[in-house]
Amino acid sequence: MMNITLMNPRSHLRSFALVLAVSLVATGARAQSPEPSPVEQLPHPCEAPDPCGKPPQRDKVTAAPATPVEYNPNDGKLMHGFRIGYSATLNYDKPIAAFDGQSLQQKVGMRSPHHMLVGYEAFYRVVGHSWLNVIMVANANVAGLEESHFFPSGNFLLGGELNNSFQLGLGVHLEPLKGSEAHTILAAGWTPRVGTFYVPVHAFFIPDVDGVHRFGVTTGVTW
Repeated sequence: MMNITLMNPRSHLRSFALVLAVSLVATGARAQSPEPSPVEQLPHPCEAPDPCGKPPQRDKVTAAPATPVEYNPNDGKLMHGFRIGYSATLNYDKPIAAFDGQSLQQKVGMRSPHHMLVGYEAFYRVVGHSWLNVIMVANANVAGLEESHFFPSGNFLLGGELNNSFQLGLGVHLEPLKGSEAHTILAAGWTPRVGTFYVPVHAFFIPDVDGVHRFGVTTGVTW
């Protein structure tokens, strides 16, 4: 006959309490030791498509270069240079009351109404910093050298200059000839720049009350 030994109920309770205490201690230890958090993946400071957090670079719009100025209006306020040219005298053989009935031909011994001019000119430009400048011109000329004569004259003009190249002036013509010492002179011309100097081309007209009108053209070099 088998003997069955029954355990004491108090022993069962002590065993259960011990197991429960061990379980609670283990659970508290796990709670006090936090699990390691996963490593955060930080983006690279210069990672595409937005490198370094900078806005995308746009192509800069470059302004078109300004058209170079061919002529500086502040350059050459006072200019001067030599002149050569041609002049003609109308009715030079007509008798003039101011010459006591003589003609200009008889008065000065003029052999031809056509003459070569040689002279020197200076002019001052008052710069307007726009399309118009004011100019003051003075020149001295000698005619008649081809006839072995010496016919001096001088001119003083006040006028305007358009676009730093085209000139127009009005002034007085003087010459040491008794009875015909002073006249009005009209002049117009173009003064293009050629490198570091200028080549003026001017035409003039000198009206005369007795009909002995004079006209001509001059050119030369100015610096």
